[in-house]
Amino acid sequence: MPLRARASSFLVFPLMLSAASFASNSARADEGVAAVRSLLANPSDLSARLSRTSPLIGAARSRVAQAQSDVSTTHLIPNPVLDASLSGIPLGHGNNARFADSSVWNFGVSETLELGKRGPRQASADLRAQASRRYFVGAITDRAASARLAMANAVRLQLRTLTLEESLHDSERATELERVRYEQKALAGMDYDRLLLELQNVEADVAQSRADFEAALAECDAELLGHCDLAGTSEVELDQALPLGELRIDETEIAKRPDVEGIRLESEAARKDAELARRRALPDLTLRVGYQRDNTAGGGMAVDSVSVGMTVPLPLSDRGQHDASKALSRAQELELQRSALLITARSDLQSLLKHKQALEHTRAVLERDSVPRAKSVLESTQQAFDHGGISLTDFLLARRTYVAIRLTLLEQRYQLFTIRNDLYRVLGLDARGHENDR
Repeated sequence: MPLRARASSFLVFPLMLSAASFASNSARADEGVAAVRSLLANPSDLSARLSRTSPLIGAARSRVAQAQSDVSTTHLIPNPVLDASLSGIPLGHGNNARFADSSVWNFGVSETLELGKRGPRQASADLRAQASRRYFVGAITDRAASARLAMANAVRLQLRTLTLEESLHDSERATELERVRYEQKALAGMDYDRLLLELQNVEADVAQSRADFEAALAECDAELLGHCDLAGTSEVELDQALPLGELRIDETEIAKRPDVEGIRLESEAARKDAELARRRALPDLTLRVGYQRDNTAGGGMAVDSVSVGMTVPLPLSDRGQHDASKALSRAQELELQRSALLITARSDLQSLLKHKQALEHTRAVLERDSVPRAKSVLESTQQAFDHGGISLTDFLLARRTYVAIRLTLLEQRYQLFTIRNDLYRVLGLDARGHENDR
């Protein structure tokens, strides 16, 4: 049965257990059929779908909410402290003391006034909230790149299987025709056996390709949390997806990548932490207002009084110097990580552009010359073989060469797609348009 007749059965694989578990614990559920042709052509639709369904993106969104809560917390003032005490409680009757004449009541409210610390603390929390939003965008772009790769792989393996099935059909037809010649003693037994071996080899290739295709569909289903619909997909989708236009090796553009920008913001937050630690050398003031009722004056008289006070810690030993040093070291670590990312990104960009240029040249040669020539050779060889003009070996070689060149061209298209996908990742192109996402 040809692949197209079976394609619908391949597109109903159940979701992976992890996706099912996620759906049972989250409001984000399976989105049903995913039209691969549309998602490859429209990156924004793919990002929107993943934003709704991906548990990893949902986790990143939760981290943004956590960071924003930390920002809100830094704008609150410390809670006041209420204290109360009772003293002068008599323990016996030997001295004729009475509770009403010996007790002293104290009530007070104290408040801590932070000096020079709220600004750095708020700035640090705000920078980390900004970093979490950049990491959230990075999660979207990472999942989009992974999903595109899974979809393209499914398209590639479908086309590969179709090509091999076409070759299998031709082999079956040729074998059936040669069987008649063999039964009429017009074909040597050895040549007929070679045809049978060739047919078995093609059948094995088709079976392996079908298995790979089914595995690729399962992976695509898991990536998109839905059933990948490959209807209408062809080599055109691999060629036209992810247009790049004119590329420039611009470090400022690479530095805008969500992961690079997130690390920069975290480094700035660590420097604010160092500033906050150094501000501990400036002590906070604790002010107290109290009320006292003293019943010890005698004669049934009580003395009411109000007190005010202030507590100032003395920063003699701990002035935040070690915490400041630790925060600065953390900032330096993050800056070095960012520099390493930029170096790797520039190297990856150079390498990808060179591979892209080489693959585009190879693909052009295959499309313009190799495939048409191999097809013409196969047609001529087929006619010559049918009339007994050439040997079976030459015919089989021509057919294998034609199929191999077509599969090579398909692989070249897929490799070019993966390079463009990697270029989108290296340049952070998927992140554009998500700056305000939450």
